[in-house]
Amino acid sequence: MTTEPPDDRFITLLLANQSRVYRFLFTLVPRREDVEDLFQQTCLTLWQERAKFDPEKGAFASWACAIAQNHVCNFRRRESTQQALLSEEVAELLVTTREAGGRFSEECHLALQHCLNRLPPHQMALVEESYREGALKSTAAAAGRSANALYKSLRRIRAILHDCMLRVLAEGGTS
Repeated sequence: MTTEPPDDRFITLLLANQSRVYRFLFTLVPRREDVEDLFQQTCLTLWQERAKFDPEKGAFASWACAIAQNHVCNFRRRESTQQALLSEEVAELLVTTREAGGRFSEECHLALQHCLNRLPPHQMALVEESYREGALKSTAAAAGRSANALYKSLRRIRAILHDCMLRVLAEGGTS
């Protein structure tokens, strides 16, 4: 259980998901200037409506993108005298695809975390070291192994993680 004040928790969620919301807007509106305006409007609305966010009802990114979609619809109505950006059908298809992709991405992330937690400590340490900038060569030197040997070990670990994730996803996730 977190002890952060609700506003701090909200800000943490917003910062963690702002690139998703921005990219989502960019799938619906081609001009960067319009995307930036819509993103600002969306962030303001998210802040104003923060008390309405219920994590029990769904992911923050989905809630934020739904608000962004409302801003896009309003933008389209205002801009209807100009050339159409995307048909409503295409825009709806993009929203549906993003929602499905977001859920799948979240499921993959949870499956990966589950599988990482099942690795033996020495394999987990190797994975952690390999993703630190420039650390693999120094890790190899410290272990008295070649970098190539560590790369091969990492390849085997990645295969183990891949197989584990496929199993977890096929079984319906980690919950």
